[in-house]
Amino acid sequence: MLEYENLASLSLSGRVLDMGGGRNARYLPLLPKGLTVESVNIDPKIEPTHLVTPGEPLPFADNSFDAVICFNTLEHIYDARAVLDELYRIMKPGAEVHVMVPFMFRIHGHPDDYTRATPSWWRETFRRTGFSTLQLKPLVWGRRSTVSVVPGLYGPFPRLRLHIAMLLDILTAKLLLRGDTISGRRGQSICGISPGWFMSGMK
Repeated sequence: MLEYENLASLSLSGRVLDMGGGRNARYLPLLPKGLTVESVNIDPKIEPTHLVTPGEPLPFADNSFDAVICFNTLEHIYDARAVLDELYRIMKPGAEVHVMVPFMFRIHGHPDDYTRATPSWWRETFRRTGFSTLQLKPLVWGRRSTVSVVPGLYGPFPRLRLHIAMLLDILTAKLLLRGDTISGRRGQSICGISPGWFMSGMK
């Protein structure tokens, strides 16, 4: 839900690369209308614009895209830095890349699952790649919700438990802490167990 909320808020225009996507990606209706979206993937079932082989350069010229989106893909790639280098290469100067990756979330190999990196690792990797800025936001409601997205840590009725956990996290923030967000030391503690990160970097 938090991923889709961030997707719907993106301001994209022009030619956009969907790294790890395709015509069958469920999030496509959330993107702004009027985009020219091309996609790359290793899985033909997703119906990407370009079927690629892992480790090979992307089939695009330098400075080709106005924006890049990459949702829940980099954890499945052994060398995420090499992919970020390629994305940087094909982005126009001033273009943005929007990336979502899991953190405190179960292993889900397709075809494999390699990485759960900290914010410090992502900041340093984006910096070394050459991106001039990086905004990193935790995808978290609260502690209860984080526990609920890891199957096997609780009993029956997982969907019901998840909704109850989210409701309790919202009530905690609104009633006990008097606000929509949790900040300070408590907020840092909760963000340290975020299910995932939403990151935006600029070339």
